[in-house]
Amino acid sequence: MGSSLLHPLPPDVRRDGERLFEVSMWCIGRDVTHADNLLLRHGFTRERMPAGQKGTSAYSGALPGGGALTLWGFGALCRVCGESIYVPRDGFSPAVVEEGRVTWPVFQAAGLGGPREPVTSCEHSAARAAVVALASWMAGYEEWVRELMGTGWRHECLAARTKASPVPAESLAVEWRRLAGRVEALQRPVVDESFAPLAGA
Repeated sequence: MGSSLLHPLPPDVRRDGERLFEVSMWCIGRDVTHADNLLLRHGFTRERMPAGQKGTSAYSGALPGGGALTLWGFGALCRVCGESIYVPRDGFSPAVVEEGRVTWPVFQAAGLGGPREPVTSCEHSAARAAVVALASWMAGYEEWVRELMGTGWRHECLAARTKASPVPAESLAVEWRRLAGRVEALQRPVVDESFAPLAGA
């Protein structure tokens, strides 16, 4: 059994997702420190981290097509398909969160009660659905930011990074949509071409 069958996402998708997520999370970090907090303006709510506590504030909103999204500086939690799936900024490897083990609000990854790898086919499917929903939200958000702020703002965000971005500012939305498509393709059952009907039959 190949490693890709033991994990909901193949290594190349995780690698590309991590690279893209890192860039977008950096940009969102700049968005929330903007005088007009763009994530709040986009309709998200903020749970501020109490003074003296370590971690990052939590931002919550809706996912396209249903479900809920919580964003922190360290990753995202997607509630889809009856599961809570955590996608970490480091590794982009979706994991199942047992909500019963979580005491809300959460401001650091340790507060998520030790997310575990998806095991069942339903959990694998939910993990992929969560990544598709997250990628679709990221794409839509990037398009919204560009429409609101113009192209210059994202260029300014990426220019503030210590190392060059592997993704051009104007390509972020397109790359997220491409990633969503790659993960959606993993959800589709494999069709045996030898039994496919002939064209024009």
